Amino acid sequence: MTEITGNPPAGKKPSLILELISPKIFTLVAVMIAWQFLSVANDRWHFYNATLVPSPLGILAAGIDLWRQGTLWPHIAASCIRVLEGMAIAIPIGILLAYLVATYRWAAVIFDPIIELVRPIPSLALLPLFIVWFGIGELTKIAFISYSAFFIIYVATLEAIRDVDPILMRAAGSLGFSPRQTAYHVTFQAVFPHVMVAVRIALATSWFVIVGAEFLAANEGLGYLINVSRVWFQINTMMAGAALIGLLGLGSNYLLLSLERRLFAWRDRTHS
Repeated sequence: MTEITGNPPAGKKPSLILELISPKIFTLVAVMIAWQFLSVANDRWHFYNATLVPSPLGILAAGIDLWRQGTLWPHIAASCIRVLEGMAIAIPIGILLAYLVATYRWAAVIFDPIIELVRPIPSLALLPLFIVWFGIGELTKIAFISYSAFFIIYVATLEAIRDVDPILMRAAGSLGFSPRQTAYHVTFQAVFPHVMVAVRIALATSWFVIVGAEFLAANEGLGYLINVSRVWFQINTMMAGAALIGLLGLGSNYLLLSLERRLFAWRDRTHS
């Protein structure tokens, strides 16, 4: 007899991106419409400076102008590549150091005090030092993003490893698992969902710090675009650059959520 539940049949679930964005897109649209109506009302009654707070259509027009000029894609591509390269460095280093510190006492004695000493220092406060050490080339921006994202991944992974159920570890030992097998089949499987959450948070942080890095040490990128627009008092272009960073961050977050759902489909079955 087939069990009747409220869940859709296997393989029939809508994609997470559609499932999450579809209801929430109406909120964004409503905010944009309200903002545009406020701008139209301001054109008549002038209760704020429209130059400092442009309308959504004005921001969209600035973005379209950049597109037509052929300057938009190079800025987007430069920022995206820097963020991806920085994350590609931060993720394996953060996970590896967290595993060593959680597993071996010598690693905890050597690495953990240094990391905890440096971690509270705001990354933006160290950006001038990164420029002095590495110059104003790509290495500075990539290293700065990696540094900023590393601590989020490290702390989340470390705490997740320490919270692995001891019963699972004892069960692995009773089954004759080697340390390597235990690390992969028990620790890694238990920690990986938490690591994915940390990666999403670190990615959002990377989009935040890339702007600061491109303010001071770049000749292309969305942060550079915002800074140049500030110099020339092009508020529409500044906000178009900021909106693009927000959209890139939103899109990358939902892509990672979709990946999580595919990788951890067993959690849906467990909670259903």
